[in-house]
Amino acid sequence: MTNVEKFQPVEVGENYRFDPDELLEAAKGQSFTDLVILAEQPDGELWVSGMANAGETMILLERAKHQIVFGE
Repeated sequence: MTNVEKFQPVEVGENYRFDPDELLEAAKGQSFTDLVILAEQPDGELWVSGMANAGETMILLERAKHQIVFGE
């Protein structure tokens, strides 16, 4: 029989958001093999940029999703 685990996202407190400029500055010089920047603008529009092609971007996003959901 398969075990079903309830998804429980990590709760964060107030002021949990980080300054985007600080995040981008910290990323400089890291020698990434693939890089994708995914953001939402104040008007709700999605903003995506990066140095990977579409297939590499999708793989990277799926790997990130798996890490977020399963913590692996």
